[in-house]
Amino acid sequence: MKIALAPYQREALRGGRDLGMMMLLWRRQGGKSTTFAWRALRWMLESPGSLVTFATCSLALGAEMTEREAALLSAIIADIRNAAEPGQVRSNADGLDWYDLAELYQRNRLEVSLWHDRTTRSRTKIIAASYATARGYSGYVLLDEIGFIRDFKSFYEAIEPVFSRNPEYRLWMATTPPEDDAHFSYELCAYPPGTIFEPSATGCWYQNDSGLRIHRVSAADAELAGVHLYDSRTRQPIPPEEHRQRALDKTAWDRNYGLIFTQGGISAVPLLVLEQAQTLGAQMGCIFAEDELPPDWDARIDPQFETAIGIDPATTEKEKSNPTGVAVLQLVDGKHVARLIFRYRTADPQKSRALIREICSRAKPRTVAIDATSERYWAAELKEELEPVTDVLLIVNSERIIHNGESMTLKTYLGNIGVAAIEDRTAALPPAREVRDDFRLVRRFRGGFDNLQDNAGHHGDTFDAFKNAVYALLSPPGLCEASAARVGADAVPVHRNRMPMSPEGDSSAAPSTTFFG
Repeated sequence: MKIALAPYQREALRGGRDLGMMMLLWRRQGGKSTTFAWRALRWMLESPGSLVTFATCSLALGAEMTEREAALLSAIIADIRNAAEPGQVRSNADGLDWYDLAELYQRNRLEVSLWHDRTTRSRTKIIAASYATARGYSGYVLLDEIGFIRDFKSFYEAIEPVFSRNPEYRLWMATTPPEDDAHFSYELCAYPPGTIFEPSATGCWYQNDSGLRIHRVSAADAELAGVHLYDSRTRQPIPPEEHRQRALDKTAWDRNYGLIFTQGGISAVPLLVLEQAQTLGAQMGCIFAEDELPPDWDARIDPQFETAIGIDPATTEKEKSNPTGVAVLQLVDGKHVARLIFRYRTADPQKSRALIREICSRAKPRTVAIDATSERYWAAELKEELEPVTDVLLIVNSERIIHNGESMTLKTYLGNIGVAAIEDRTAALPPAREVRDDFRLVRRFRGGFDNLQDNAGHHGDTFDAFKNAVYALLSPPGLCEASAARVGADAVPVHRNRMPMSPEGDSSAAPSTTFFG
């Protein structure tokens, strides 16, 4: 076939032919869309009646794909002996202006059809990369620029069944390293630390812990393959190193052309240190459980070390509602060891309290810290039940404290001490994917912290339980509580366990408290 492909494009097409899933980690403008168009047409030709679903987060990329398919169809058909005639190939975008084509894309009706005979056709359907539009298709799948697809993990869960139905189907993806290291594509594509790639015109293959086969083509690889970078003024080819030197944003250049995965973004817990905490947790026997407590979990608790429990409650049990998170921590030689991280859903407050009473009776904690921000009455009742056997701290995230002379909300303070324990390599966490995914939902936001919610309703609940437990370990035993009280004829009696009538309270009116920690 008379198609000019770079050596790395031919290598990807050859090496990925028999792979069920693969990833193209290619430099910007390296020919990903052209390669995908060629691959889509080959699938259409080889499998009469097939559907190729191409999802992109960019309207421009979607249009580019259709135009390149239309251009490539004639060249491919001309090289197949009497297999088809020009009239057998049609696109519903032919002859349309930009606006009409964009409308087709937005309505998920943008298609290129290859007619094998009068009744059989193969199609490439271009859809928007969103969770809602990914369902209802079956066949080959191409996902472009996945690093820019918002909530890509949920989208991947929706699109995976599309190609899993038939062993002949394939899933190809393409991206550059995402800016935010919390993006699911970062986890899929990041190469092992210390990996060194020698420049090659055919690119380099590698596989990481995700098990995905990845074909990498950096600017240096593309240069050897004859795909150059050009000076912004003279428009003459220049070497990649000179192109980087002239770039205003070198960090962006490293991502887009050097394919360097950098720690950062808005995720509060960096992936590398989180993995190190989980490696240490595996060595120290930390475990994760969901919905049911594992037998003999308390046998992992060493009675010679202090124990604390952090709780982030949610008294609901719907499939996508937030679960309750519980963390049982011990301070072992300066390490915050999460002996157990547990989460569960229940709409029965009595059942929830019973589970927590069981955990406390078996763990024998010195202190229990309970988030009472949205479940104040429930938390107050639980505190009253637990106080005969342990100290209980009720946490209201909106309250402000003074720490090192700086005023901040309690939520910000607790988030910082939780993240610091992990970044300082003093945390040992269960080596469970559920823990890693949940901790990665915690984001830095306007100087504080905010939690995303995934498609299953998880909301960083185990991280919140962990940070509450760290706080409980930092708090001295028998910590006194102090609050402002109005004096005079209209004074209101203060009851230790009575919470404000408003579940949310008024954070602006809450007095500041000096924190000694």
